[in-house]
Amino acid sequence: MGHFSGVETIYYRICNMDRSVRFYTEVLGFELMRREGRDWAEFRVGELDFALEGELATAPHQGGATVVLRTPDIRALEEHLAEQKVQRGEVEDLGGAYLLEFYDPDGNRLMAMQPLAAAA
Repeated sequence: MGHFSGVETIYYRICNMDRSVRFYTEVLGFELMRREGRDWAEFRVGELDFALEGELATAPHQGGATVVLRTPDIRALEEHLAEQKVQRGEVEDLGGAYLLEFYDPDGNRLMAMQPLAAAA
């Protein structure tokens, strides 16, 4: 028996809460569950809580974890991110899945993954 039963929250530190909340709700479509001014915002993504800790510095903390999101259609996501002028890489074929790396307005890295079984 391990000490942990799951992941409670994943969060990124950001510099501008309004800009980041707009990005995660309007561009990525995350559901905003709770916001505490410029200090904290919580979103629901599937079965997981994702949060932003805000405006503590003029530059975000670099490094740390990377959130990998599941997507049913990576090509449609890539097109949407391009329309929104989101910094991103190319869709990669990993053999068992497609992967797309992209960045939020503060430079935090996110990835989207589509298993090949879900590919059209």
